[in-house]
Amino acid sequence: MNDKLIQKHCHTCGDQLNTWDARISKSLGYTNPLCENCVAKEYDKTVEELREVFESFFDMRPCMGI
Repeated sequence: MNDKLIQKHCHTCGDQLNTWDARISKSLGYTNPLCENCVAKEYDKTVEELREVFESFFDMRPCMGI
């Protein structure tokens, strides 16, 4: 994984967050950051579908290692 782990944890599941999780949480306006898996569940999408949305709408991509 190329995204660095940060010293925060997902507000829903408790997993440690990485920089990609922080970026998508911030872009969606979450007060409490969530991991990519929990965001995908909230929007009833797979992780791959969520990444497609971020790439097409926000022009954001995770680091190549994810």
